[in-house]
Amino acid sequence: MAASLAIPTIDITALLNSSSSTTDKQRVAVELLNAFTTYGVFYITSPSHPLFTTSNTNQVLDATKRLFDLDAAQKAQIPKIQPGGFTRGYVPIGGESGSATKELKEGFSYGYEWPAEALKAKQADDSLNALQGPNAWPAQASLDQLDQGHKDSFKGTLQEFYLHVCDIAKGLLKGISLALALPEDELAKYCTTSETISFMRLFHYLPYSDQGHTAQIGSSAHTDWGFLTLILSPSKTVGLQLFHDNKWQDVPSRDNSLVINGGDYLSLLTGGKLISPFHRVVSNGQEERYSMCCFYYPDYNAKIPLLVQEEIRGQAASGNYSLLRDQRDEEAKHDEAASPAAKDGQDARSVATKLLNGDINFGDYIISKWTQVYRKGGAY
Repeated sequence: MAASLAIPTIDITALLNSSSSTTDKQRVAVELLNAFTTYGVFYITSPSHPLFTTSNTNQVLDATKRLFDLDAAQKAQIPKIQPGGFTRGYVPIGGESGSATKELKEGFSYGYEWPAEALKAKQADDSLNALQGPNAWPAQASLDQLDQGHKDSFKGTLQEFYLHVCDIAKGLLKGISLALALPEDELAKYCTTSETISFMRLFHYLPYSDQGHTAQIGSSAHTDWGFLTLILSPSKTVGLQLFHDNKWQDVPSRDNSLVINGGDYLSLLTGGKLISPFHRVVSNGQEERYSMCCFYYPDYNAKIPLLVQEEIRGQAASGNYSLLRDQRDEEAKHDEAASPAAKDGQDARSVATKLLNGDINFGDYIISKWTQVYRKGGAY
């Protein structure tokens, strides 16, 4: 059993309310900076936001369970995710992995629900970028079954949840900007269409008996490639683990909170000052686990300048980022004794320089990353 860390819980109410004082927002920014620079993972909550309630959590969890309880034939009718970065639809068991290890999970990805007329107009004039498009919901008969006997619709519940999480992400952008001694609206300038290209992934982790984690795992050890990851994790079973102080440590679920991970892109922009944490998902071998992960992106064409004018150091110099490695053919290389090779560090600095110089925009690069975890038909 891994140890548990004393990861902080931060009340971000001041960042979500327009009437908050500068002093209150700065206080939260200091807490965010400490958490980002110590762990890269932390909890957030706000008693004034509707997302952080037991009833809301239970509603989202119930909708997620109902989805994964559909029979195999119904799941087969849901369009599967395809290589290319636009990840909408069903992820079959073994359908993707960040290593050569089989990830014993299934998933469903969705995002912004375009109004029908707006989507039709954008498709007609070919103005959608490669991360924008329609969601891939279950067939109507399955949706009818998912709604049967429930006051709130399946789609409505998930759409409201997604918009709530994006709203919270916008508040976090203010706090991160202030934490970096920038105007509070600085990061928001690069996230004007984030809601339309970011997405939510619902995960159902299956138990496995191999406690050595050499053949199968919930989610392979990795860093997140993007900007911010916001996770609702209502399951109380063992799952998310952080590699910290040279060992794996549990990040347990907490009521009425979201887990926040910094991503590689954000870390690179700060010269490694804000940590993109190395983490994985494991199983206790007995219980199922559910989590809901929002990957919040900057604009597709974003070329954010270096936010911290310091020499790239620490993680940024070492190359310890999944964003900067090709994950198609390699095993997860990190364990309690792992250390990046010197060549990896050189490659990382080269790619980091291209990103930070604006030679690669965010959207094009993140699409190339998604091709590395895609597993056709779930075959291994």
